[in-house]
Amino acid sequence: MQAIKIGGDINKDEVKLLIGKYFSNSKVNIQEKDYEGRFEFLFSFGKKRDLDDISFYNTITNLVNDILMEIYFKQLIKDRVFKICSDYRTSDKAKIASYTHANLRNENYFVREKNIVMEEILNHIIENNVLYIDGFMNFRLRKFLYMLDIAIEKAINQIEAEKEYLEFLNMLQYFVEIQEPKADLINVVIKDGNYSLYDKERKPIENGLLSGLEDDLWYEDVSKADLLISSLIVLSPLKLTIHIEEGEERELIDVIAKVFKGKVDFCRGCEFCDIKSKIKKGKY
Repeated sequence: MQAIKIGGDINKDEVKLLIGKYFSNSKVNIQEKDYEGRFEFLFSFGKKRDLDDISFYNTITNLVNDILMEIYFKQLIKDRVFKICSDYRTSDKAKIASYTHANLRNENYFVREKNIVMEEILNHIIENNVLYIDGFMNFRLRKFLYMLDIAIEKAINQIEAEKEYLEFLNMLQYFVEIQEPKADLINVVIKDGNYSLYDKERKPIENGLLSGLEDDLWYEDVSKADLLISSLIVLSPLKLTIHIEEGEERELIDVIAKVFKGKVDFCRGCEFCDIKSKIKKGKY
């Protein structure tokens, strides 16, 4: 079969890293050339070959797709984000660009469009044996660039959600700071989806919000986790020991650990909670 040539106008070293990912242990011969800010790579077989024609075409197709996604689109995303997100700080723009790229690469997003792009790359290579990636993108893939704006919009929503989450945590931390501590130590036992509060003597705390509000119809849309956090903030203990199996309720534990920063220990098992492990200070 004929040799296949790919070319473009980006940093050749970045392309070589991706080529190494596909052909590091292959018997494919690779010749490279660069001139006036452009690069070319020529892929061919010698006397011995370790890929059939279809596998060879598919490998080149995957390589070109990776060059598009990892290099060309990455720069396009950066340019687009800095253009349309002018109201955001530079650090936020960089984060939006990073999230956008991750959204675009996510295998669950834009599945139909990505399959069409792969088909177009494969067909072009089979028909021509030459593909200049920048020209191919400008003339054949321009119709798919709406994906960038969708991915950017999703990234902006992610950033805004993160900001709201941080504001929420800061508010809870403020409430904890201004509260007068009502307990030296509270034991929180989290087991089988249920939460129980105990004092330092390991006696049930009957006057916490948790037990009083669980059956209140006014709070039917409030989760048990929300009630637990509210109870702990009202009680505002100097120390918290959370008895829980490792890996359980990660989101809830993350919130508690951040709100009661420096006050939380974790028990993985004791005679009291019957969970199998040992106390770890401030770690989950």
